[in-house]
Amino acid sequence: MMSQSSQNTKSNTLPEMGRAVIEVFGGCNFKCDMCPQTVGRGKDWTRKMPLDLFENILKQLNGKPIINLEGSGEPTMAKDLYKYVQLCTDYGFDSFIYTNGSKLTGDLLQKCILAGLKFIRYSCIGYDNDTYSHWMKNKRGHSFDDLMGRIQEAKDYIAEVGSDCKVSTYHLILDNDKLEEETKLYQDNVVNKMGITGYIWKMHNWSGNYDPAYGRESEKKRTCGRPFSNEITIRSGGNDGKRGGVTPCCQTMGQPNEAKSVLGHADETSLVDIWYGEEYEKLREGHRTGDYPDYCKSCDFLYDNPEVLVWSNDGEAKVDHMLGTDFDLR
Repeated sequence: MMSQSSQNTKSNTLPEMGRAVIEVFGGCNFKCDMCPQTVGRGKDWTRKMPLDLFENILKQLNGKPIINLEGSGEPTMAKDLYKYVQLCTDYGFDSFIYTNGSKLTGDLLQKCILAGLKFIRYSCIGYDNDTYSHWMKNKRGHSFDDLMGRIQEAKDYIAEVGSDCKVSTYHLILDNDKLEEETKLYQDNVVNKMGITGYIWKMHNWSGNYDPAYGRESEKKRTCGRPFSNEITIRSGGNDGKRGGVTPCCQTMGQPNEAKSVLGHADETSLVDIWYGEEYEKLREGHRTGDYPDYCKSCDFLYDNPEVLVWSNDGEAKVDHMLGTDFDLR
């Protein structure tokens, strides 16, 4: 992990990255209550990333970062998602998707697995049909039971072809006052039932665009560490019709913060020039001094959140991973 003092020395190459979030598709077929997709991201932000731009981005990366293909959209909305996975594999990168699972079935699932997809994390907010349908709203009536079927389908195919793809799921606490009860229900109804790795988190506020069940407005702020970390976030869309908008993180989703937080566009500027550029340095300086930019200053990641990861059966998961500059989001 890079230190705050050493990471922004001008160079001809990017630092070695631990993770690169490269959003394949910015839109989503769900309108979940806890997600800014519900109120919309704007047309410029909900498009598919061109495959040639995606490959150009991969060519510029340094090190062996894990490539997250979802950003803040639903990657399986891209019918040729497997082509993006294959490019990651061809360039020696492990690929990872978060997905609601509704479209990850049949031919698309199989092609992605065969292309070398390494991690699938299913968004399962809810522990039965009622809680799931309340939060994970969709027009096709995709249910909790449907998702459990998708997960089993993936597990079965992975075993059939001998893939090393890892399957997991995550949940966001719906009622902070019933945290222990809710955790137990999710463990029993999802994680233990399906025999998979699970993660249970508290909700966050998407840099102030959402009001979660717990607030920290009275606490002292400190940098989240993200501007000094060895990861980069690149959107499928951008401002004014541009593509590959580089943003500080995935939390600045939704308007107006998303548009304000763009540090450069990968379709017109090299990642090196963006990374060491004026806008990125302004962001870092604001986090050094506590003079946070408008799109950051209401984010609840600026508060110590040692309990944000409520529970996981992943032995490597860090309950305090949001502190300082320690970011292991796998």
